[in-house]
Amino acid sequence: NEELTKKEVFMQNIAPEKLEKAKEQFLDKIKDVDMDDVEYVMKKGLKFLKKLAGNIPDALADLWDDIRLMWSLIKDYTEGNYKQVPWSTIAAVAGAFLYLLSPIDIIPDFIPMAGFIDDAIVIVLALKMIKKDLDLYKKWLEENKKEIIVL
Repeated sequence: NEELTKKEVFMQNIAPEKLEKAKEQFLDKIKDVDMDDVEYVMKKGLKFLKKLAGNIPDALADLWDDIRLMWSLIKDYTEGNYKQVPWSTIAAVAGAFLYLLSPIDIIPDFIPMAGFIDDAIVIVLALKMIKKDLDLYKKWLEENKKEIIVL
C-alpha cells in the first residue's frame, strides 16, 4: 500500500526523541478523553479544519484524506449515525484533534515548514491505533452510500 509506505517513511524521518515525546503526549491525552472533549472537538474542530483546508500545511498534505475520514467518523459517532466503534477509537480520534487544536505543541505551528510535523506525527500514531476501526467505518460509508465530509 503506497499511502501506508508514505506514512512509514514520514515516521522514519522523524528524530526518535521528537517521535517519543509526541507519542507520550498523545497517549497521555487520550487516556483521559471523555465526552466533553469530544464535544469540544466537534465545536472547535470544524472551523479549524476548514481554515487548514484553504492552505494545507505540507506536513499534513499526505494525511489530509485520513484527517477528513477521522473527522467524518467522530461526527457520525456524535450524531448517533455510527456507534459500532469502540470508545478507545473515539478517544484516539478526539485526542488527535485535541492535539491539532492545542496551541501548545512540541514544535509550534507558526514555525515555517516544521510547525505541523508534530501534529502529523500524532495523526499517524492515531491512524496506527485505529486502522481496523477506520477501515470498518470506511466500509460502512460505502455500504450506506455516504460520503466522507468535505471540508
